Amino acid sequence: MNTGSLSLVATYRRTIHASLERIWENVRDWEHLPWLHRSSFLRVTLLNLTPSSWQARVIMPPVEAPREAIIELQMDAPNQRYWSRTLEGQGAGGEILTILTPSGERTTDIVVEFRALVSSVKAAEALGKAYLRLYERLWDEDERMMVRRQELIDKRRIVVTPTTSKRMRRSA
Repeated sequence: MNTGSLSLVATYRRTIHASLERIWENVRDWEHLPWLHRSSFLRVTLLNLTPSSWQARVIMPPVEAPREAIIELQMDAPNQRYWSRTLEGQGAGGEILTILTPSGERTTDIVVEFRALVSSVKAAEALGKAYLRLYERLWDEDERMMVRRQELIDKRRIVVTPTTSKRMRRSA
């Protein structure tokens, strides 16, 4: 993680009503971004995929004047954390660290730290507030999906395998 020239602009804390397993499925699933988070992502094109990372070109609203970025998500599963970095485009240089702590069988506490290149305290405060609003909405949407997926798993309507992820999203 490169935090040398970055400023911490906000920290988001929350308990998610999903197991660590469901959260890691969600983190690995780059394809769900424009499907579930329509108000934040218009399109996502995968550029690179490894067992512990993915990199993608994302197109963000508004449709009339779309913004583009290349993001990278790097997972450190043994330490229950992951980073999202903006490599190019809108928000370039920024990074987001998410730390996961299981707090129950189907609950996980998260701490999300937002770091960015900022020119002033006022700019940092404005960006921090925007990140907090965005991530509250993204996690609300993700949490609903993960809870629904768990319900279907519990009812044995789906079986957890690496190939069910995409099919499950569309049927839930």
